[in-house]
Amino acid sequence: MDLGEENKMCSQVWLSEKQTGQKSMKFFQNSNHDHILIERDLYPPLLGNNECSSKHNGEYFRSESDEDREFDEDDSKRSWKKKKCLSLDSRRWDNAKESISKASKMLRRRIPQSGHLMTAKKFWLQTIPSNDCDIVVAFPPDTPESTVAWLQSKIQRLSELTVITRTLTFSRQRAQLASCFAFQITATYPAFLRGLEEMHVPKHLKEELGGGRKEFSLAEGGNFHHIEDAEKFLTSADRQSVLLHFLNGLRAEKGDFVGDIKFREGEAIVPKCLSCGIISQVYPLHENTGLEVLQKSWVQKVFGLQPLDKISEYFGIKIAFYFAWLGHYTTALTVPAIVGLAFWIFFCGRAEFLEDIGFVLFSFFNVIWATLYLESWKRRSAELSYEWGTIDNRDEMLSEPRPLYQGEDRVSEVTGKPEPYYPAWKRNFFRYFVTAPVILFSLLTVFFSVFLILEFQQWIDFLIQEKNYFQFIRYIPKILLAIIIPIFDGFYHKVAVWLNDMENYKIDARYENNLIFKKSMFQFVNSFLALFYTAFYLQDMDKLKELLAALLITRQVVGNIKESLIPYAKKQIKLAKMSFDLFGALSPTTTEPNDVTETLEEHKKTDGDKHEFTDSEKESMRKSSGPRQVSQVEVEGSTPQYEGTFDDYLEMFIQFGYVTLFSSAYPLAGLCALLNNLIEVRSDAFKLCFIHQRPFPQRVQNIGSWQTAMEVMGIIGVVVNCALIGLSGPVHRIFPNITGAQTVILIIVLEHIMLLLKLLISAAIPDIPHSVAQKLAKIEYKRREVERMMNKQRVMEIQGRMDSKDSISPVSGDLEDKETQYEIESGDTRIIA
Repeated sequence: MDLGEENKMCSQVWLSEKQTGQKSMKFFQNSNHDHILIERDLYPPLLGNNECSSKHNGEYFRSESDEDREFDEDDSKRSWKKKKCLSLDSRRWDNAKESISKASKMLRRRIPQSGHLMTAKKFWLQTIPSNDCDIVVAFPPDTPESTVAWLQSKIQRLSELTVITRTLTFSRQRAQLASCFAFQITATYPAFLRGLEEMHVPKHLKEELGGGRKEFSLAEGGNFHHIEDAEKFLTSADRQSVLLHFLNGLRAEKGDFVGDIKFREGEAIVPKCLSCGIISQVYPLHENTGLEVLQKSWVQKVFGLQPLDKISEYFGIKIAFYFAWLGHYTTALTVPAIVGLAFWIFFCGRAEFLEDIGFVLFSFFNVIWATLYLESWKRRSAELSYEWGTIDNRDEMLSEPRPLYQGEDRVSEVTGKPEPYYPAWKRNFFRYFVTAPVILFSLLTVFFSVFLILEFQQWIDFLIQEKNYFQFIRYIPKILLAIIIPIFDGFYHKVAVWLNDMENYKIDARYENNLIFKKSMFQFVNSFLALFYTAFYLQDMDKLKELLAALLITRQVVGNIKESLIPYAKKQIKLAKMSFDLFGALSPTTTEPNDVTETLEEHKKTDGDKHEFTDSEKESMRKSSGPRQVSQVEVEGSTPQYEGTFDDYLEMFIQFGYVTLFSSAYPLAGLCALLNNLIEVRSDAFKLCFIHQRPFPQRVQNIGSWQTAMEVMGIIGVVVNCALIGLSGPVHRIFPNITGAQTVILIIVLEHIMLLLKLLISAAIPDIPHSVAQKLAKIEYKRREVERMMNKQRVMEIQGRMDSKDSISPVSGDLEDKETQYEIESGDTRIIA
């Protein structure tokens, strides 16, 4: 290295350090290969050439002998090149960031709305919590004030409810802002307690009175834990459930009408208004503290256990049951995933005899696993029902009817109260002569449509293989199938809901169970017909493996994108458009534009043009410089509603069918399902906590008819696995001399053995764990003992009052004896009840 290069290097080092303002040390080599350590303090004076050339400048340079520090020549060269490259990369990165920043500012200038999506949400929309209400009733934009006043007068008949009428701004369809009337509703603490009693909600009893949960009663209010503290006794879910109960309990009087809508006497007002479009939506508000806890401990904590108790407390027991079932199902999938992977490694692709043995063994394993999983879930479901207070749910005859349930008013033979009545023979007549033919016709239509498309696919493949047709025509049947199936699905869904409404079920559980039955039949044909066609019509096991793998992977990936990513993106775009329409565009130069004049000047510098801003543009920028605050009611009213757990259950039900029915042909099906479900749990939680409105909580005893549907799927799995054993060739290869009749007999025997094994496992495992039964018996014993002691004390008090009287008249004594006898009998009656 010559003197000029050394001087130049020294100057560059000092200049770079002057910019960073840091102390640094650099090692170089001079022309004589002596190691020189350059040490610079903060902002030293510029060194001259003579100073740089001197080896013995004591202030800035010091020579170090080989005895003090040894440096390898190659290491020094590599270190210098590396630092030089890093310096160049840093400068290039700074230049790139500056260019991107300028481009971003220019884009936000030319397209003002784009600034929202290029900036953190906290800068373009801030949500103000709405702590003065629990639920919101919103009206369409063009609702007359007379309609709003009429409904408000109906709600205010419940004097303990607080109703505030406001004009709010919501983002409606196509992100268009609309000014709408809305009711913000809450209630007093006594009203909430009365609602809990009417809804028969169980609450925790004090330990000295037996503990456990018991249906709340105002007469026994002092017996419940934390009754004196409203914040501890009532959750936000309790308050919202009670308010919805009050709204659904509003009944029309004779001659009531609003607009063109006439009400029958006793008809539910709010559900009728929702179905007719008089009310656009009724939704509960999120509790920000509880929501943040779930976001951190549930959604963002990927590898942790689900906080099921917090989920049930915040979103309700029905949603908590879904996530408990999904978590249990995902855990159970680890067994077929590990076993399937082992079979794939040690049996598939091996000797033909060994592969056939593995196929038969894995079919038996599928049946045993599915049975054990379903029985273990029954036990887990009983434990959760006990913990959440729904294990002894009310009988159907004591349950409140659905708001849309219709019938003639008559006195109930059970409760003695007036309620709507609908004859069972009318429902059965409609089911047998309308529902059944319509469903059968729909299933046959989709069956033959899909079958013809699959046959068309075979014909196209034949043409390509034999006559060398263009390869792209093989995608025509697939495109037709992709178009036709969603059309059938959407049409059948509307038909199924209409049929269910016409059947007019009294309680929500019966309504949902029958809807599950209708939808699951269609989805079974829709989802499994191609697999049955390949397995039993074409009898092509290799193609069956490819098809099952494709369905498992693509269906789940597309489902997660469709359910989570796309709705989240739409929500952000919608809220960004709402912020732009309300407050104008964001400043392209700063996230806190306090000085509008500086912002305008920066606009000019960004593009280098001489554009002069108009007064309207300046006013828009001044408007955007203020705080962008929107109420929680308006933000949540502009987000999509949560459609319930039905589609989520249906998706997992189909996946369970893939694993149970056909994983013997593709052992990795369990592993694919497991990997998908690890994502599915957090994806579904993400939907609830970040995308959709908060749903109203619901109380259920278990997962309902989905348990029955999966048990039916398990029985179908026995038949399908046995049929695969007989048709795919393992039986003939293991027993070469077996005849067709003997094959059929063998398959029937195997099927009966599997069914018997499934039945024995189900009978051997009790549905309710012994620990849960023991806890229930213990609580019942304590309660009876407490009631016995209280009644004994009551009798002693009555006896004491009788003994304390010195003298009484015969008439008054006879009356008091009758009153005492009545009190004792009343006490005995309460003990028996």
